[in-house]
Amino acid sequence: MFAVVVVLAVGFAAGAAWAIPVIQRDLVSKAADRIEAVGVSGVRVSFSGQDATITCISPLKDSAAVKAAVLDIKGVRSVGLSSGCATATSTPTDSTTPGTGGGANSVPDAATTVTPVVKVVPDGKVTLSGRVDTAAQSDALVAAAITAFGSTNVTVRLTTNAQDGNQSDAIVDQFVSLIEVFAGRLKSGTAGVEGGKLFIEGIANDSSAFSALTIAAKNAGVAKADIALSMGAAEVMSAAKITVVFADNKMTITGTAGTREQKLALFHAADDVLSVRDVTDSVTLADQPVAVADADQMAVEDLGVLIRAMPANLLSGEVGYDGTDLRATGVYLNEQSKLVFEAVAKGVGVTPTLTARPGAGQSEAASMQQQLNDYVAANPFLFTSNTPGLLGGSETLLDRVASIAKEFKGTVIEVHGHTDNEGDAIRNLNLSQARADVIVFELVTRGIPPEQLFARGYGETRPKVPNDTTANRAINRRVEFVVTAG
Repeated sequence: MFAVVVVLAVGFAAGAAWAIPVIQRDLVSKAADRIEAVGVSGVRVSFSGQDATITCISPLKDSAAVKAAVLDIKGVRSVGLSSGCATATSTPTDSTTPGTGGGANSVPDAATTVTPVVKVVPDGKVTLSGRVDTAAQSDALVAAAITAFGSTNVTVRLTTNAQDGNQSDAIVDQFVSLIEVFAGRLKSGTAGVEGGKLFIEGIANDSSAFSALTIAAKNAGVAKADIALSMGAAEVMSAAKITVVFADNKMTITGTAGTREQKLALFHAADDVLSVRDVTDSVTLADQPVAVADADQMAVEDLGVLIRAMPANLLSGEVGYDGTDLRATGVYLNEQSKLVFEAVAKGVGVTPTLTARPGAGQSEAASMQQQLNDYVAANPFLFTSNTPGLLGGSETLLDRVASIAKEFKGTVIEVHGHTDNEGDAIRNLNLSQARADVIVFELVTRGIPPEQLFARGYGETRPKVPNDTTANRAINRRVEFVVTAG
């Protein structure tokens, strides 16, 4: 097995001159788009293989959101932050009790000196009270409240500690961003900073307002346990019952959603990690438009998190929501993928039921080899002339090959590249090696553990048919697989 890993590394080096720079440029472009979409600028993303590094001009307010946005990209394995990205917040702990500090958005002790609170009552009147460290912080909070509710509706009872506010500026800025979305959405409630972390509780005007407030709270850094939003009892109707099945690198979403926004959120979650053609959306909407229950809205958002985690970590799986509880089951690829999926599921309050994929014996390895070679014989990989670059339309082929290759653990899969006899023999040998390397790279990005893959080019030395006609030469330009039980 050690030899497999070593040869794979050598193979990558041989083919990287053509394939890997193109892939990395694509990852950089996608990462920049995702980061911009979460409202962050002034950062630069670079890649070493599948590992991203984010370099910042100034500290990030929400580094977790930035990392999550890049990790959502298919093919990205890890995301690291340069020292310039460090925020003023401290390392998260497991505390989830509102107002006690140490939660997901906790900050250094200096920030516990700030305790600004906004209280909204049903008649639209607002009271801004508590303590801040600096006059600038007070001004920012008052301006946000006045913008949201109007100057005649805001009563200010803030006090200033007259301290250096450098360490508390970050959490006050997060609170300002939350206040800015209250207008027309928060019917009544309270939000603020307590024990060094943000919280929000109250009643939203309607389902759309509930969704907007929930998203704004998460973007501001409020821990899930510290979001206590609801709607009036007359407005609430539980309508969401969703099942999402992942198998053969395809995803099917069925059930009922309370709103069109919920339906779209589920589809977009699947589209983030799979091609559109591999997602079947059969979700229907409730018979009549309803105001969605807060539990339903949270469940749909949490389902999106589980959906995004399935393709990279599971051979197959199912997640769903029955109107009351979330669930998750699946077959994991390896121990690392099991740990990753369990951590993701725990983050949304689910304990998944996971089983290992079956091991392969000689008969299973032979069956896999037959399936792979039959498929690529009927659907050959096509490369641009004299390069290892795959032509358009190869995504479907790669997805299917990856699906077959994931079926059993304990296999070693050799990817063999072959050419016809036209041109220089040494160049043909190098070209066939580079093409095999590209296939291996693409399979790794689709979740095949790299230790299972081995790339080798044979050039023109192993023709399948005589190189005496154009048709025969096309047959000899091929990719084949040899599978053995590890």
